[in-house]
Amino acid sequence: MNSTHRAAAGGAAAVLLAVTLGGCGDSQQSWIGKKYHKIGYNTFQSSQPPRTVASAINRKFKAIDRVDDLATYGNNGGVFLRYPKLVVGVTPYGSGSHITIDKPSGGYNRYYSHVGHRWSAPGSGGWNKHGIASFRGGGPGSGK
Repeated sequence: MNSTHRAAAGGAAAVLLAVTLGGCGDSQQSWIGKKYHKIGYNTFQSSQPPRTVASAINRKFKAIDRVDDLATYGNNGGVFLRYPKLVVGVTPYGSGSHITIDKPSGGYNRYYSHVGHRWSAPGSGGWNKHGIASFRGGGPGSGK
């Protein structure tokens, strides 16, 4: 096999590997972007009600925690999914839903009135898989 054939075979193997591994790295954000209609920056829309949408997202990507306050707040409530590096909010919009994707601190602040009683504030790196702030700060005498 000459160098031209080896280069072609190596290139084909690299393409095949990239295609094979491409489906393994599907993040919540890219999956939501493919499944729902984008209406703004990290904001999507669905014709389905919030609980249906949140359940579909949670089936695909198991959340650390879920807050559903639709029974309490009705159209002013929503379903909020906490992930280590994201907060997904699914709120009523007409007969469908708005879906927002935020970094931990942004989502926590945006939905504080819904999740503040249940979730701790995220650390600078979000939350760990148990929902605890992944970095709490530090310094002398900080109780590390």
